[in-house]
Amino acid sequence: MKKLKIGVIFGGSSVEHEVSIDSAKTVCSSLRAGKHEIFPIYVDRKGGWHLVRFKDFTAESEGGSEITLSPGRGNFIVRKRSLRLDAAFPVIHGTAGEDGTLQGLLEIMRIPYVGCGVAASALGMDKILTKKIVQLEGLPVLKHVVVDSSNISGRQWVSDSVKMGFPLFVKPVALGSSVGVTKVKRPSELERAVMQALKYDSKAIVEKGVDKAREIVCGILGTEFKARSSVCGEVAPGGLHEFYDYNAKYIDEHGFDFTLPARLSGSVSDKIRKTAEAIFKLAGCSGMARVDFLVNPDREKEFYFCEINTIPGFTSHSLYPRLWEATGLQISSLADELVRLALERHKDKQKIRLIGK
Repeated sequence: MKKLKIGVIFGGSSVEHEVSIDSAKTVCSSLRAGKHEIFPIYVDRKGGWHLVRFKDFTAESEGGSEITLSPGRGNFIVRKRSLRLDAAFPVIHGTAGEDGTLQGLLEIMRIPYVGCGVAASALGMDKILTKKIVQLEGLPVLKHVVVDSSNISGRQWVSDSVKMGFPLFVKPVALGSSVGVTKVKRPSELERAVMQALKYDSKAIVEKGVDKAREIVCGILGTEFKARSSVCGEVAPGGLHEFYDYNAKYIDEHGFDFTLPARLSGSVSDKIRKTAEAIFKLAGCSGMARVDFLVNPDREKEFYFCEINTIPGFTSHSLYPRLWEATGLQISSLADELVRLALERHKDKQKIRLIGK
């Protein structure tokens, strides 16, 4: 691949801001290994865009040069000079980065970008819609109850949740990195857990848990027409963590154990990988995604779709790059392949636009 000007867009206003910074550092290092010219673009918590240097960058000091966007021309204006990127690599996790909004901006600017398009990003961010679509295809999902402003004052959601049995997991509908997620073991804990989730989103999902479930993850790479899967990995909480929560993921260095490949029979592993590929295509994804499942510890053939992450973590200890390393694709090659897929998709879209004229 020829040397490209690639903008790595990171930060953002979501609660996953710090995770995004760590992901960007890894992506920048990986792309530099491919000899590309890298432009780290930091979006601060207030929405300001800055071109920064990572060697002296901190989220507190920000620094760098302020960027003005020129969407109609597809340019970034830095110090009164125009910067035109060959591709963008967004690693803003969560709201205003992973939900289709940033992707929409890049579409308007006609800049090729890594990862899913507008529709697939928006769909993947909404746990309820994703589950509905997956369920319509006859794929297994866990029972769940949705709570929002329209029904929280009533008690029907409480009754419906309790009927599912414990444990339950309460989550914000459109957030990642296990932010705002609570494991509920008894009815008295339910309302507090829902209120905690609603601090981060306008909707919460109460999901039936699988007692001592095995969490199996699978990386996907490709397009909605042709996708390939990584080996499956198994995540198990470490130390005092009851499940794979935010602290286990990012704070406690001994917060989880990651087994690669997952200890599954060949037939079950193959079935999970094929299911992950099918969900990726069903959602119209492109570029990358990580698909998560819960497996019954007593009957490994019984597994359930949990969620899809369209901008999975890209830190040095994140699951997605480690899944691909275990499959034989090193992180620098993975980053290059994602950029190649982005350029290919953009080229195909341009052909359609030209035909439309």
